[in-house]
Amino acid sequence: MSIINIENFFDFKSKEPINRVAYSIEDAKYKLKIMKYMQDLGMHISIDDVGNICGTLKGSALPKKNLVLGSHTDSVANGGQFDGPVGVYMALKAIENYKNSNQKQFGNLKAVIYASEESTRFNQACLGSYYLSKKLSYEDIEDLHDKEGMSFNQVIADYKDYIFSHLAEYGIDLNNVSLVDRILSEEEISEAIESHIEQSESLLEAKKAIGAIDSIGKPIRGTIHIDGESSVVTSAKVVCNLNDMSLSSKLNDQEFLRVSVPKFDSKPEGDNSQLVISDNSNLLQITAIGESNHSGSTPMTERKDAVLGLSKLILKLDELQKQNPNVQFEFLGTATNVWGPNQIQDNVDLVVRINSSTYTPLVIDLVQNTEKQEHIAFNTLEIPCAEIQKMPSADLFVDIRQQYPAKASHTCDLVFDRFKKIQEEYSSGTDSIFFKISSMDDPILTSPELLESIKSICDEKKYPCQIMHSWPGHDLACVLPPNNTSGKKVLFFIPSKGGSHNPNEETTKEAIEIGTDVYSTLVSQRMAKFQKAFEENEKDAR
Repeated sequence: MSIINIENFFDFKSKEPINRVAYSIEDAKYKLKIMKYMQDLGMHISIDDVGNICGTLKGSALPKKNLVLGSHTDSVANGGQFDGPVGVYMALKAIENYKNSNQKQFGNLKAVIYASEESTRFNQACLGSYYLSKKLSYEDIEDLHDKEGMSFNQVIADYKDYIFSHLAEYGIDLNNVSLVDRILSEEEISEAIESHIEQSESLLEAKKAIGAIDSIGKPIRGTIHIDGESSVVTSAKVVCNLNDMSLSSKLNDQEFLRVSVPKFDSKPEGDNSQLVISDNSNLLQITAIGESNHSGSTPMTERKDAVLGLSKLILKLDELQKQNPNVQFEFLGTATNVWGPNQIQDNVDLVVRINSSTYTPLVIDLVQNTEKQEHIAFNTLEIPCAEIQKMPSADLFVDIRQQYPAKASHTCDLVFDRFKKIQEEYSSGTDSIFFKISSMDDPILTSPELLESIKSICDEKKYPCQIMHSWPGHDLACVLPPNNTSGKKVLFFIPSKGGSHNPNEETTKEAIEIGTDVYSTLVSQRMAKFQKAFEENEKDAR
């Protein structure tokens, strides 16, 4: 009787949004369901200090050999059902298939659910896998606060309390669950495999069943703070410059950088707040409406980015009043009310005050022309009042993706050069630009040996396969160091459509089953390698 059934993981007819944000009740419920599957497969379950979960199927020999499989199950807000859980389902199904083959097991099989892969909760991606690699200590993580101001310590305590108080409800034996500091360390990972949906549609377009990943990107992320009277305009210039930098960076005539700015805010807070009242309908709110998608997986030329569209409009409006002295208006503020670090923004507001409502039609005409040119929708609305800052400033968040062999330090130098030129040439040094980097890392290579194994499996089974780079980061890129000598790792994609991080994600049952077949075969091959190593050692010992 099968324990791991695809219908228990996915509803292929549903387009309902998934809200399984890290450490939420919904996240805990889903993980409890999977913990029960792990137990039914005969695995012992462990949970560590940051919420990583591991099911271990012990081998009869080679206790220090560990083949680590898995992905994540947490989601972004209003996400899709396949991002993450596909990799967890395929890992568990591959383990079940191996177990049912009745081969003598040499080495341990470990199914891992990495904690907080998405950056939605704490603006920090891959908390769990970075903790396993010791790039983040618990002290680093406990200092984090979510967008509601809750500390990580409070969040993880509530999360674990929910899980342990509901084990019996899910039929999980308390004696089969252990609390540990870390579910495993990078030194204990002999080999690691992760599968994932492709978060764009290149595999579908190329009619490929499998994308074998030769390198994985890691984002450079940080906050940009701009002070000064023209901070909104300077921010727009920053956004447009970063976009131009990305479009002009090429490697062998291919994309080398992808940049997005999901947050563009100049919201008033505390004493820095004042109310302005409309004078003869001269307050105008302009809302740019784009299309939300994943900032890593979506090519620059295929985006409908609301922040970029609004930034271009701001610069055009600024140029309009420079060319027409009678047309004067103030950029009073911007707001991205909902945003995520890896999001292409779909909604951002701008409030302007025009010196005379006579010129409102001129502004609206420019808005409509920009809409046609930039493929971004704009809504304009006269408003009676607005809350604005007394001392103008703006806060942005930037997400930069790199193609291998880019170096994060070089990319950051390019960004700083851009900011310096904007300060010197555009704002005449009157606006200050501060860029605080929160995370940066170089893209990493996967294992050539495991990559070739996937390619050979696909060739043998006649599954069309292509070698490709992963622009989005993944847990696998964090659990072992770049060019490591202590273990091998590989990532592969299956085709999906509808973008990513939204309910329109669509992955077929057939695509998952083909991926699972490749995964199961790869697991069987790697476990056979463990057995061969054991037998050779035994022979040498004799």
